[in-house]
Amino acid sequence: MDNIPRGTAFFLLSLVFFVSLDSLAKHLTQTYSPVEVAWGRYVFAVAFLPVFLTPRRMLAAARTARPWLQLIRSFLLAVTTCLFFLTVKFIPLADAVAIGFVAPLMTTALAIPLLGEKVGARRWAAIAIGLVGALIIMRPGFEARHWAYFLPIGTAVCMAFFTILTRILARHDSSDTTMFYTALVGAAALTLAVPFFWQTPTPIDWALLAAAGGFGSAGHFALIIAYRYAPVSLLAPFTFLHMVLAVIYGFIFFDNFPDALTLAGAAVIAGAGVYVFRRESRLRREAARAAMRK
Repeated sequence: MDNIPRGTAFFLLSLVFFVSLDSLAKHLTQTYSPVEVAWGRYVFAVAFLPVFLTPRRMLAAARTARPWLQLIRSFLLAVTTCLFFLTVKFIPLADAVAIGFVAPLMTTALAIPLLGEKVGARRWAAIAIGLVGALIIMRPGFEARHWAYFLPIGTAVCMAFFTILTRILARHDSSDTTMFYTALVGAAALTLAVPFFWQTPTPIDWALLAAAGGFGSAGHFALIIAYRYAPVSLLAPFTFLHMVLAVIYGFIFFDNFPDALTLAGAAVIAGAGVYVFRRESRLRREAARAAMRK
């Protein structure tokens, strides 16, 4: 049953958890490898699974109709996490988050060859405008920019493929199954890689790694509840509050505040993203009404 205020509240709560995770990652990657920080995020996410899933639900979650898709999707998210943590190691949190907002636009573009969806001229224009917004933030060729400013584009591509696979898996597996494999596969893959980057954390940093895993799990759990109570089309525009929170966290904890061009680029990306969300939602409603009339 829809409960829009409750769904919106859980969605906003998920954004707080995710920005808290991003901030911890930025802090920890000043000392440790992004791979090691990502490893901690996933290993402790596995440790927190019993908090969010009962033993019976966890056993049920282990069963999947598409095991290979779950493995590929979860591995993609682990790669995305490492790339994002590498990005925030070098550039301000708000800048990384802002450029990363091109991911939903890339998802729309990739939905054509991978999902057979049709994208009209208006949405293509919005995608192009969103990419212009990313270029405004990165400013290639106009001033000396750290190479890490270009990493969020790779992160966004990985996230777009991840989102496409999530859409496909939603037809076959429950959200519990997807959450279970996301944590387990990420932890397993990064456990194989982390010995090459290992630096023993201090007791305080162990606690921060555990907190990162808790924030990640809590964020995904809150997101699942949010979508249970409110439609995706209604919640999607709130995604851009992630940028606002990233600015606030960046200013409070890292003394970073975006310059005018970065804020302008973020506004362009957000505007393009909101338009695409609204347009896709409207077209889905029209298609549903047309199907009902048949």
